[in-house]
Amino acid sequence: MKKHCLIGLIATFCLTGSLFAQDKFQEGGVFTLQECIELGLKHNTEIKKAQLDEEAANYQRKEIIGTGLPQVDAYGDYNNFLDVYPQAIPGGVLDPNTDPSDINVIAFGVPQSMKAGAQISQLIFSQSYLVGLKAAKTSEQFYRLLTQMTEEDIVYDVALNYYSVISTELQMDNLEANHDQLKRLEEIIKSQYENDLARKVDYNRVKVNLTTLETEMDNLEITIEQRKNYLKLVMGIPVNTPISLEEYDFKDNLSPLQALQVDADLSQRYDLQVLGKQQELNDLNINNIKSGYYPTLSAFADVNYNAFSTEFDFLSSSHMWYRGALIGLKLSVPIFDGFQKKNKIAQASVEGQKIKYDQYMAEQNAEAEYLNAVKKLKNSIRSLQAQESNLQLSEDVLQQTGELYREGLSPLTDLLDAETTLRQARSSYYRQIINVKTAEADLYKSTGQIEKIIKN
Repeated sequence: MKKHCLIGLIATFCLTGSLFAQDKFQEGGVFTLQECIELGLKHNTEIKKAQLDEEAANYQRKEIIGTGLPQVDAYGDYNNFLDVYPQAIPGGVLDPNTDPSDINVIAFGVPQSMKAGAQISQLIFSQSYLVGLKAAKTSEQFYRLLTQMTEEDIVYDVALNYYSVISTELQMDNLEANHDQLKRLEEIIKSQYENDLARKVDYNRVKVNLTTLETEMDNLEITIEQRKNYLKLVMGIPVNTPISLEEYDFKDNLSPLQALQVDADLSQRYDLQVLGKQQELNDLNINNIKSGYYPTLSAFADVNYNAFSTEFDFLSSSHMWYRGALIGLKLSVPIFDGFQKKNKIAQASVEGQKIKYDQYMAEQNAEAEYLNAVKKLKNSIRSLQAQESNLQLSEDVLQQTGELYREGLSPLTDLLDAETTLRQARSSYYRQIINVKTAEADLYKSTGQIEKIIKN
């Protein structure tokens, strides 16, 4: 049941929010994480390609079914013998007076003939056909799993890029707030300097910090645009579409803790299920080869009309047409093929062994990814708590340093250092939030439950 969660999630999107998100996609607007994922699942080209593969597998299954249905063909045949083929017969066959040792050469047939008819055949028994039906159905399931795996990757990529853009925008807000503070400080120092209450070097220090901050803001603005454009590419929408992202509540400390309680049933991973389907398809391939040892039985019928003439007058209403008809059964029993099927089975068995090794390595990698994701999330949560404390401490230091500076008990350099430290602490805090959200997404993805990232 759990493997259908992502399908249910997409269906819910389509029923509840697709039209709303589509309108905003066309007009531009503020997008939530859920809306970005919804558009990605709908417009991403990799998903569309995977869905086309799934559609092709459905047509292939129908093609195989068609081979077991009646096969009807119409045909026509016209012959114009410029020279009627001669036939040799012993003397005395047609004329008793002819010497039997002689050879008489005569022409049997007429110069022109025409034949038209229809034939029908029906497969009665074929072991290969029965196995092919099972393989076609399994192939459909295989491509459906590939589509689901692609959808899972898109949800993961959209979420991480969404977090990345939000984090960068928060850093920009941090720089803008510091820029406003420095601007006010610059005006104060400038006024003090003009009234000989401050040194020129202090005024220059503020200007240098302000210029450096503005340069960082310019670079960060470019980074925001680049990350937004990449997010649009993952979502499958034109990069010239104007979008803004809704503020995300990164202070929700319950979500990462809930992720640590996730069910560690790794069998839900689509990559493991895909390998399982590959093994099923390989087993069916072996059965299909073995079916070559079984006899094949089919029935057929043919109805035709024939006309003969010395000249082309078949369209004449008075021309005689002679009907012919037959029905029959055709049995094909394989006896010896030079050990071809035996060696094909051996080759397929080797492929099966290789898939088993792939399954073993995939299971080990899945287990390692899960353990690493759990460890990464736990460490990230601890680091975030440390960064949060560090941020609070930096805010207190800046407040105290500002009070001391206003009272003339602290130099300007201490105030600027405290401002820089707070800016760096906030940037580190935002980066660590992204690390926590990334680790959370990694944990959900490692257990094949990436859809839970939206619910949290």
